[in-house]
Amino acid sequence: MDGETVEPTAPLTAESIGMYGCATVGDALRHAREMLQAQTATIYLLAADGRSLAAAMAVDTPLAFTLTPGMPSDDMRYSTAEAHRTGQIVVSDFTELRALVRDEPALVQSVPAPMTAASVPLRTPRRRFGALTLRWLPPRSISPASLSRLREVADEIAERIERAADAGKAPVAPAVPAFVPISSGTPVPPGAPQDGPVGEGAPCDWHRSTTFLYQLHRIAMELTGAVSLRDVIGIVRRHVALPFGARSVALCLAENARLRVTASAGFGEGDRRDIDGLLLTRSAPENDAAVGVQPLLFASGRELHAAYPDLGRYRDAGATWFLPLVVDGRSIGCCVAVSDRPGRLGNEELAVIMIMMGHVAQSLERTRSHEAEHRLAQSMQRSLLPGRLPHLESIVATGRYLPAAESAQVGGDWYDLINLPNGRVGLVIGDVEGHNIEAAAVMGQLRSAVRAYAREGHDPAITLDRANELLAGLDSDLFATCCCMWLDPETGTSRIASAGHPIPVLVNPDGRVVVPEVRVGPPLGVDAAAVYGQHRETLEPGAVIALHTDGLVAGRRRPNSEAGPARLVRLLAEERDKDLEDLADDIMSANCDGHRADDVALLLVRYEGLRDAQRARIARVAIQRHDLQEVRELRHFLQEDLEDWQLGSQADELQLLLSEVVTNALIHAESDVDVRMRRYPDRIRVDVRDSDPRPPVVVAVVGAEEATDDLAESGRGMLIVDAMASAWGTSPSGRGKTTWFELATT
Repeated sequence: MDGETVEPTAPLTAESIGMYGCATVGDALRHAREMLQAQTATIYLLAADGRSLAAAMAVDTPLAFTLTPGMPSDDMRYSTAEAHRTGQIVVSDFTELRALVRDEPALVQSVPAPMTAASVPLRTPRRRFGALTLRWLPPRSISPASLSRLREVADEIAERIERAADAGKAPVAPAVPAFVPISSGTPVPPGAPQDGPVGEGAPCDWHRSTTFLYQLHRIAMELTGAVSLRDVIGIVRRHVALPFGARSVALCLAENARLRVTASAGFGEGDRRDIDGLLLTRSAPENDAAVGVQPLLFASGRELHAAYPDLGRYRDAGATWFLPLVVDGRSIGCCVAVSDRPGRLGNEELAVIMIMMGHVAQSLERTRSHEAEHRLAQSMQRSLLPGRLPHLESIVATGRYLPAAESAQVGGDWYDLINLPNGRVGLVIGDVEGHNIEAAAVMGQLRSAVRAYAREGHDPAITLDRANELLAGLDSDLFATCCCMWLDPETGTSRIASAGHPIPVLVNPDGRVVVPEVRVGPPLGVDAAAVYGQHRETLEPGAVIALHTDGLVAGRRRPNSEAGPARLVRLLAEERDKDLEDLADDIMSANCDGHRADDVALLLVRYEGLRDAQRARIARVAIQRHDLQEVRELRHFLQEDLEDWQLGSQADELQLLLSEVVTNALIHAESDVDVRMRRYPDRIRVDVRDSDPRPPVVVAVVGAEEATDDLAESGRGMLIVDAMASAWGTSPSGRGKTTWFELATT
């Protein structure tokens, strides 16, 4: 099963709350509301996941549909969760509720006006089930006597839930809460279920109009926040499929005269394949619903196959629905929902579902545009980063970039590694304000300008002076921060200048952290007359340097964790001897979570010095794109250097590994390939850099039908590397990647 895993329940029938004794629990809930004159009264029970509380039953008052649908069971900001966890009565005033809304703005729909909330735990000496929550608008004081009586009602409800649980009924919240009428004498609406609750002879009263209003409200609110197709399919399954009795759902969109499965949950691979790619001219229920713009509802698999005798799918299905998706007056596809059990939708349910489908269709159009924009943004960002970091004899370097998690726009962060005149190396990192096309354009101009000024031979301070003049003259309201560090490999001396940017973190081989005393000037573009200074720092061979943007250390701080800058310094000091690629991954993982509000860029460098012995143990070669003939020349490249290193016996093994990695890069990367081989006391390490960000694929089993497939060929090659190398991996390098492997020396 793919998509989000959600256990189905059976709302919209008496059975869904009958497991608690619907009439008696409903009467108790009504009594609690009437006794204390509350505007809403809601029972919250643990959901099927066991980690959250969800609304299970509410009195059908005018404000009932504004109830908070649920919350994590351990989130003590909510009075309901706190009562459940602590076993105490919790009263929240409007000040506390407003603070909660400021933390979670979506809750403003549940707290639309000043109110008071009181929550009482639902528990017995043996078990905890959830909480009973009442709300009053406007706010009021609740007397201890009233709270004591509320506790008695809650205890009665908890006892009845426990008896039902002991009888084998799982005490979990349904997908949609039951709304019981405000008066126990309210007639049962036409079409409402007539079967009584467990242990009761009377039917369960239902006020279905509020139930439907609640469902429409919930799906509309959640779809508004959906940013991916995965979000949409999860919402459709939770709020359309499961509440109305279906277990599997698929969203199919018309593209180029075919129907494509855009997202699905609960569908088997075979059924998905049968639908995906259907010609819209073929007779099929999915096509007829989309092209004919009509809902097709079948109460059973037998009924479906009577209408479509040649249909091979849904043989074992129960009820099956094919619902058109319409937006802006045009049909864009259909939604397929399948139940395990036979059943027929009533007219009211169908009307509500079709209104929901309208919201779903609009959300699909928006999320598809959002995802296309996001892919474009990622492509643009990669194109503005270096194609690949150069191989340098004196240093090992790697870079990382992550866009802001809360934005699909292009960011303004960049890093660069530049070969400078007289053998020096330039390390650059910068950050343009904003997350939009203008920020990306300014970033591209600044990156080019800094490279040009640096290669002319200017010091870091002069380079920033000129970049500042350039940005000030671009007639842009944006500003940028930038840090430049020029390193002389012969002496280990460096010069550092900063325009409003975080200072590099330096860690010596002994673990000592160095904080360069750089006088930080104003950001670029703020003051056209600004003059930047620079600081001189001498590095020891083996020192690690980290240049980063502020997004790396200014993200949301995790609970009970150290602040970002301290965490970065600690990692660099403790893991300074680690492989640089692994160290970069550890830094990004420790400092970046899924809620990044800003882009993150990192340039990590290990200075190894230029001693004669080291120089003799590094070899490099460049191969032009598509030049597969050059791979044959690698034998001479390897043989000569390995003989000098007294490792000629491993030439054949190393040649096989290197030719596989290089050939894979030349075929798929569409770029030049740089190769560096470095001799260590116990191993040889080879780095192969290209401009394709996609990692190589390892294919463990290849069928005969794949014998001519390029992906399979390259996958077999990487399988050889995986089997023979003592270690191997891949990591980002500029907008491309580095594929590396190591071979132990004998």
